[in-house]
Amino acid sequence: MLGEEPKATLVDKVTNFFVDNLWQYAHIAGAAFLFYEDRLLCSCSIAGFVGLIAACMLLEATRVSPTHGDRLWRTVVPVCGALAVVFSIGARLMGWTSHMKICGALLAVCFGITMVTVKGDKDARLRL
Repeated sequence: MLGEEPKATLVDKVTNFFVDNLWQYAHIAGAAFLFYEDRLLCSCSIAGFVGLIAACMLLEATRVSPTHGDRLWRTVVPVCGALAVVFSIGARLMGWTSHMKICGALLAVCFGITMVTVKGDKDARLRL
């Protein structure tokens, strides 16, 4: 009697579904709608991600493991995400329409930030 748990009711199952899964799909749908409406933000997000991934691949090639350190996850990823938004909004406010130049600059900035920040991380161990 003491070890038995009550069976989950339909309300419990539906509540668990909404709490565990639905919020993720709602965020993905919101981001997809936002990227559809603001293509510069989508381009900047992709450029920042490409810059971050390219720097991580170059660091891996030089025998540094960027994913083992905390600086990549705690510093670089949020900074690159914020820079994508700042570049997009700044370009809109200044009236710049050259998406390629803006995205190229953002890619270079994210690449540089990732290289400098992760290279100095002691937890991103050198592999032999």
